[in-house]
Amino acid sequence: MDRLNGKVAVVIGATSGIGKATAALFAKEGAKVIFTGRREEVGKKVEKEIIAQGGQVEFFKCDATVEEECKALVDYVVEKYGRIDVLHNNAGILIDADFLGIDLVKNFDRTINTNLRSQISVMQLVLPVMLKQKSGSVINTASVGGIITMPNNIPYSVSKAAIIHMTRTLAKTYAKEGIRFNSVCPGLTYSEMVEPGNDFDKAVLPGVPMGRGAQPEEIANGVLFLASMNLHISLVKH
Repeated sequence: MDRLNGKVAVVIGATSGIGKATAALFAKEGAKVIFTGRREEVGKKVEKEIIAQGGQVEFFKCDATVEEECKALVDYVVEKYGRIDVLHNNAGILIDADFLGIDLVKNFDRTINTNLRSQISVMQLVLPVMLKQKSGSVINTASVGGIITMPNNIPYSVSKAAIIHMTRTLAKTYAKEGIRFNSVCPGLTYSEMVEPGNDFDKAVLPGVPMGRGAQPEEIANGVLFLASMNLHISLVKH
């Protein structure tokens, strides 16, 4: 308990799945949490759930692919709290498509914009705040799909591989400034995006040694560790 006591944490893409679990856990650990999503009704419901558990949390409607909305978010947090200690970039989509059937706009561009470009956009807005503080922790959600090959999953895998390499580069670039960058690379994790028994689950599950997918709360605990640790540790080998 209280591992993030008094810290200000922003969680992008948190109305369900890993982001929702992380926002709830951050709040439980004492952070002032601002979490985002595109669905206002769902976001407000999640906000009430976390508040009922005793957490200090606020939903901010924001489409992570829209730079103006991201800027409004960061401006709001800085004006209200004066700092941002933790950023968890978690917005993401998964679109399956056979390589020859990939629509470069609907499949590839949309995936890259949501999974990768949104992270870059938000970090460009938050990083100056952390540089001024000379402290901060950024955790980007990548995927095991960015490390191993996955059939018929090129847009998703490419976006996640790019996140991993981008995070490694940022970690080396800003380590001396007191800012930590890490990525988490979940395997099969159940959420609205991947439900037990759907086609993706059936295709991936045979390759999972434990024979089951992860729950969002399990990944959230890893994010919490990275957000609260005092030393820079990269979960991906350099």
